[in-house]
Formats: sequence, structure tokens, C-alpha cells
Amino acid sequence: MSLGPEESLLSDIESLANSLGEKFEEIRLIHDLTSKLQLEDDPTDTCQELLEQLDVCVHCRTLVIQLDPDEDDLFGGGVQGIGQSISLDELEAVIAACWNHHDESDFAVDHDRANQDVLIVNHGTAPELIGRHVALLPIARGEIHLGRLIAIRDHGHGEFGTVEVDLMRSVLMVLSLHLMNQRQFHEMQSMLEGTVRSLASALDAKDTYTHGHSSRVADLAVQLAIRMGLDHRTADSLQLAGILHDIGKIGIDDSVLKKPGRLTDEEFDQIKQHPVLGYEILKDIRPFRHILPAVRHHHESWDGKGYPDGLAGEEIPRDAQILAVADAFDAMISDRPYRKGMPLAKVQEIFRNGRGQQWAADVVDVLLASDDLMLAYANQQSDAIPNPIGLNRAHPPAVTNLGSGCHR
Repeated sequence: MSLGPEESLLSDIESLANSLGEKFEEIRLIHDLTSKLQLEDDPTDTCQELLEQLDVCVHCRTLVIQLDPDEDDLFGGGVQGIGQSISLDELEAVIAACWNHHDESDFAVDHDRANQDVLIVNHGTAPELIGRHVALLPIARGEIHLGRLIAIRDHGHGEFGTVEVDLMRSVLMVLSLHLMNQRQFHEMQSMLEGTVRSLASALDAKDTYTHGHSSRVADLAVQLAIRMGLDHRTADSLQLAGILHDIGKIGIDDSVLKKPGRLTDEEFDQIKQHPVLGYEILKDIRPFRHILPAVRHHHESWDGKGYPDGLAGEEIPRDAQILAVADAFDAMISDRPYRKGMPLAKVQEIFRNGRGQQWAADVVDVLLASDDLMLAYANQQSDAIPNPIGLNRAHPPAVTNLGSGCHR
């Protein structure tokens, strides 16, 4: 019996409402997922979060994400699952059975295995497929295959249909984009760390006495920042700024930089140019822009008598205030070609006298209150100090050629 106009309209409205409800569920799921994605997250945690959210909408006995290893092995391969456990061997057997059965599958967007497109097997005859509905969906971005989603459902819980497949595909598009962004992010991080190592190696080749100094200054600056209650971003910036703070010494004449005796006024004027030279070297490297103030101003003095710009007090960038204390401490406590390192008691006295005059008072206070740090660095035991940020610290305790309270 045909439906009347009103019944037909009501049927259409109900169908539209159901369709809108399904779309709303898809949008909500994608929104919830994307709001939690962070580039720094472990991909396995991301996949597990996705599976937990997807399982609410697509009820399955087992949901599995299988990631392929990338070329640089940044993440490696891995398998994440939710629901009833399944062995890797059984999972591979189910996947192989699906592909062997693909010509008879009820629904497949593309049967070409090379394209790795969606494959649904709702009624398989292979032993691995009996009693199961299986959906295989690729995790891919363009031509780059990143992995696959495997969804397994018992026969009694209904077949996989277009609506569920569309939902899973939409979620996997978000995941694939995020995984590609993560790979690019980690590639950029690796490139940045490689650049830092290259610059540090160039300075070490220029002056062997600076080897170890920059890394120790970076580590001490980070420790001071943490003990001052500053955030992780500041500590991270100080780690990088500390490693590169003396990079401008690449541009200083060897005869001046390596002179074993006291510098003339003209020679000291050359040394005083290294913060500006460092700034010029780094200013066009975008990832280093946030550390430029610390590199340029780590020799400024609280009373305005420092260099290169004669900044005073709070005019000096905060990172530079902290770096100045760490730099001066390591320079004073370390052996140099023309003198032995100062006794710790003498260094502490210089800082007490320079508190609020040469250095920021609160930074000096934190240093002087940190007996464990001062003793460790005074004994050249900086390898025993934790490295909380993540840039590799590959340096033995070493002598330096960087000055004291009015250091080179």
C-alpha cells in the first residue's frame, strides 16, 4: 500500500532527522578527537584515544590500529587495540583472509590492494572469517600509507554499512593528518638539534677551551629557572640559548680569543662584540628567534655598565638575566689557560657583592641558596645534574677560556 502525502512527508522528515543525527555524531567525534591532539603526544597514546572514542559509536568486538614504521623510524610500527584481545598472528590471518575473499565481499570501495582502500567483508567463508564481519580501512595521506584500522564484529551485531564506514574514514583522515604533522614536527626538531650541534661543533673547533662551557651554562641556567618557578617554555629557551650564547666568538680573531695573558683595551673591545656577532649569526634562523634577546644581552649589567647595549635593570630580558648568572658562575669556577678556577667561597663573595649591581638580585639569591648546584658545578660534576629539557648534553667536564666577573 502506497503512503499518502502526509505519511510520505513524515517518512522523509524522519529519514532526514536520522541522517542529521548520524552526521552530528560524526562531527562530535571528530571535534572531541581534534581538541585533544597535541604534536608532542606519543602516537600510540593518540591511537588509543581514537579507538576509545570510536568504540562508543562503532560497536565492535575488537578494534585495532596497526601503524607502519616510517623511513626515519621516528615512531616505529605498532599495534594498538581495544575490546576482545587478538594475537598478532590471528590478526594477520584475518587480514589475509579478507584480501583473499575480496572478490566476493559485500561492499568494497576499491578492491585494488595496491591502493589500500576500504575493504569490507560481511560474509566470509574462510575459517578466519566465519562468524565475523570485518572492516579494513587505510590510514593514509595522499600516496603515503601510514597504517590501517581493523574492525571486527560478531555476526549477531549487524553488518558494517556505509554510515559506519564513512564515520571511520572521517576519523582516520584526521588521524592521518595528525600523524603526518607529527612526523614533520619531529623532522624539524631533529633538523634544529642538528643545527645546534653543528654550530656548537664549529665553536669548539675554533676554541677548544670553550668545549663544555656552553653546555654547563645551559644546564645551570635551566636549573635556576626551574628553582625560580618559571615555566617549561622558559627553561627550554634557556637550554638552547645557553648552548649558543657564545656562538659569536666564531667571529673573534684567534690571537685575541686564545691569548693566554691579560687583554689590552682594544682586544677586550673585540671580545665585547661576540654577543652582537652571535645575534647576527642566529637572527635569520627562524627557530632561534626567541633566544636572540638572551644571546645578545647575556653580558649586560644590572647597573647599566655592561655590553653591548648598556641596558640596566628590568630593561635586560629575563632570560638574559638568568643566563648572565649561570655564565659568570661557570666562568669563575672553571680553570682557564692563564689561571685556575676560583674557590667556591670567593665566587659566592663576588656574587653577594654584585647582587643588584651586576646581576639580578633574585637570580643571585636562587643560586646562592642552591648549595647542591654550586658544589656539583664547582667540582666539575655537571654530568650528575639532571638534564630536564631534552637537548642532548654530550660534554665531559672541561676547562674553558671564558672570563670571570668581567669575563671575556
